[in-house]
Amino acid sequence: MPAIDQVIPVLDAFLDGDVHAASLDPWCTEEITVELGGLTIDVLASTSTATTYVQRLFTPPSNLWNVVRPDSAVTGGTATMRCIALPRARVAALAERVRSQGTEPPRHVRMHVGAPATWHQIPGGPVLLTDPDAGIAPQLIVRHPGSFTVITCDDTDATMNTARHLREIGYRLAEDDGWVCLHASASTVDGRGILVVGDSGAGKSTLALALAATATGAFLSNDRTMITATPGAAPRAVAMPGPIRLNGGTLQALGYASADQWDLTRPQPTKDTDWQRFHGANKLHVLPSEWHERTGTPLATTATVDLIVFPQIIQDSHELHLRTTPPGQARELLNAQCMSPGDNIYVSDWLDIRTSGADELTSNASRVLGALADRPAVSLRFGTRTPYAAVTESVRAAFSPASRV
Repeated sequence: MPAIDQVIPVLDAFLDGDVHAASLDPWCTEEITVELGGLTIDVLASTSTATTYVQRLFTPPSNLWNVVRPDSAVTGGTATMRCIALPRARVAALAERVRSQGTEPPRHVRMHVGAPATWHQIPGGPVLLTDPDAGIAPQLIVRHPGSFTVITCDDTDATMNTARHLREIGYRLAEDDGWVCLHASASTVDGRGILVVGDSGAGKSTLALALAATATGAFLSNDRTMITATPGAAPRAVAMPGPIRLNGGTLQALGYASADQWDLTRPQPTKDTDWQRFHGANKLHVLPSEWHERTGTPLATTATVDLIVFPQIIQDSHELHLRTTPPGQARELLNAQCMSPGDNIYVSDWLDIRTSGADELTSNASRVLGALADRPAVSLRFGTRTPYAAVTESVRAAFSPASRV
């Protein structure tokens, strides 16, 4: 690979529209191919960190996000995403160059709730820049028909951006295909899917991980779960790829005294933060594949929704109470946690991937939530001091209608 400094004049010419994005390929020596629904994207990167994180984030594979084997036949549409990682000062200088060359009024978007960004039109095409005052690393995303070029900083976290952008593309394509995102975690027990729905801090991750740790359990998703519903069949769930975010209290309650020896992709919280508390803002980020490697917990790729649980975790309590949630109340609770088309974290379709309008997406979400509301549902209150064996057994018993009160 040529020296990374030599790519700067090529990037300048690329942003000016004088050369094609393929001119960057000599610096993109790492390659991986992903399938996002019906779209196949060849990912070319200047660092193996980017492609390795794509592989890890999309493990296990699903029919919405999947790393394609090199010998697999490609079907559907194709695109290319290139990722160039540079020193932060170089990325910032390129960003300032784009701002000074804008030919049209900028368009403001949010990549997620904490990442404001702006589209600029320059001779080389539309370029998205992260806002310099947002306290996040500078980044450029150049969009052309059939391709994206990501110019990011060369630190470990920033090189994960390629995988995050691929997740975003898959998310919006899935919504176009009738999938709905819920603020929910999910696991399976005895092969039956359990959707755990609730606000942040309600105990979704805790309960899903506890269920997955049972003898016949498997972990499916954390915090964001995609749901599809076909007439005459039970709704199905697939994970939106993302890390499991948990604090020290949850980790210890699950039987793990410490994660100090775990070699994780994301750095662990420092000892002087609040991450050891059950409701600490600083949390451990563990990819599902890493959780499987460290704990042996099986991972599920998809599941029917056979039971919905609305949890409420109570601090410093031994409480355990489960009751049936009637369909009308379940529908209200599901509505409150529906992220399609308005996600409270991934707040906008900032890459303009979706072709469906807001009304169409809202109508589809209503249809899917109606199908979910007809599934068995329970509300569960449990304490941080309640033995998890008792909590998970109460959920297993909820599959029997006679056991719910």
